[in-house]
Amino acid sequence: MNANQIIADIQRHRVALARTCGCDAKKLMDYYRRREHEHPEAGHRLLDKVFPQATEPTSALREEPPKP
Repeated sequence: MNANQIIADIQRHRVALARTCGCDAKKLMDYYRRREHEHPEAGHRLLDKVFPQATEPTSALREEPPKP
């Protein structure tokens, strides 16, 4: 099996998994987290740290549209 066949196989599996989750990112991450919990011996950890949310909106979000 050459590299192109391996990549095509991985992509095929990724598309099939996305379809089973309805192409919903949250459902897909929930699936990965469940699998991670069910198989801790595999050693594949998801990214635990998520970028923190801003506590205050940025100035661009506070700007009001120009008045006519």
